[in-house]
Amino acid sequence: MQAGAFEIVDEDIRGSFDPLSMRKVALMAIKSVERDASQRPSIAEVLAELKEAYNIQLRFLESCQNEN
Repeated sequence: MQAGAFEIVDEDIRGSFDPLSMRKVALMAIKSVERDASQRPSIAEVLAELKEAYNIQLRFLESCQNEN
């Protein structure tokens, strides 16, 4: 992932998400705007990565709730 990708994250939500989940979403966003369309992911690939990122985030939130 490109350096500074987490700079797009609002300061108010830092710490409230799993870094791996955010990394997957940011990387997919970066890949989706490639100049060369052949280098962009398919909709199926985007959906699969977003589902995985979502599941990672759900596990993160569950673990946070279990700590409290």
